[in-house]
Amino acid sequence: MHKIGLPVIGFVAPSGSGKTRLLQKLVPVLKDRGLRIGYLKHAHHSFELDVPGKDSYQLRAAGAEQILLASHKRWALQSEQADGGKDPSLAKMLRRFDADRLDLILVEGFKHAAYPKIEVHRTTLGKSPLYPEDPDIIAVATDLNLPGENHPPQLPVEDPEAIADFVQAHIAVRPPDAEEARTELVRHYRWLRRYGCNDSHSGNASVRSGETFWVTPTGACADTLEPDDLVACPMDGPCPEGASRDAPLHQHVYRKQPQARAMLHSYGPYSVAMSLAGQDFRPVDFEGQSYFERVPVLSVEHADYLEQAPQAVANALADHPIAMVRSHGIYAWGETPNRAYKWTCSLELSAKTYVIARQAANV
Repeated sequence: MHKIGLPVIGFVAPSGSGKTRLLQKLVPVLKDRGLRIGYLKHAHHSFELDVPGKDSYQLRAAGAEQILLASHKRWALQSEQADGGKDPSLAKMLRRFDADRLDLILVEGFKHAAYPKIEVHRTTLGKSPLYPEDPDIIAVATDLNLPGENHPPQLPVEDPEAIADFVQAHIAVRPPDAEEARTELVRHYRWLRRYGCNDSHSGNASVRSGETFWVTPTGACADTLEPDDLVACPMDGPCPEGASRDAPLHQHVYRKQPQARAMLHSYGPYSVAMSLAGQDFRPVDFEGQSYFERVPVLSVEHADYLEQAPQAVANALADHPIAMVRSHGIYAWGETPNRAYKWTCSLELSAKTYVIARQAANV
């Protein structure tokens, strides 16, 4: 499975156990935590994505091997199985996903394949659990206490938050390799530029793997930066020549906030404008309030910035996912680059909403 470059976790159980219902609750929780989720379901029967009578349906029935349906909202590719009659290969199906757009793939079914699985077991079905016969089951989401001690970890089947905690802990055991981590970071650094949170050469970013973190180089251009341009820095000791001048700040944050695996520094115009008042920002919009009760705004003199900012920002990010330095931009950390990106974009939108509200309603 590792060839697709993504963690994969399956959910297996007899029919009627509520796998789909559980996944419908779990996916929004994981998405809210910043993970981009892919979903693969094993269907035990023939299924149709198209409508009988439509042109595309008729053309497939006439013998077209592949049909691609496209609209302004989504597209779907239907492909006839060349070896019809056999179950599809899990590895083959996983390679169909666009790994660049995902952080995790959840699979429903494929219980006979060898890959990490969570069993869904409900006593109301009166069926024996699967885990004693399947060494690939890493946990059991159940409504009872499993007998004895020789069983996988058990999870409350009606608690998607607890199951999400387990899933995140499990995929964290598999740290991304250096190439994967750097590629993901560069993608998000480019997005900051593309969507107006940085100019071509402003801000910086880093990602951590083990006792090393990779940071954008001094003078990095988001439009041309490549993963191999990132500079490897140690968790302790001086950062090498060529690393961003903010590299020691990133280093301090990683030491102070052990959950941090990525950091983004940006200059969203509304966020920077809000910081100029020198007061902590308290969002007025519902979404902003749900994410940030308070966003610290730190005042560091320009002449003292390189000396004082690393410790000041690290102290703020020990208790908050995001902080601002007055007139000098936003620092956000996350368990993934996507999580740090979420905080950055959420703050910028909240600051923009505040400015518009002040103009429109004198808030």
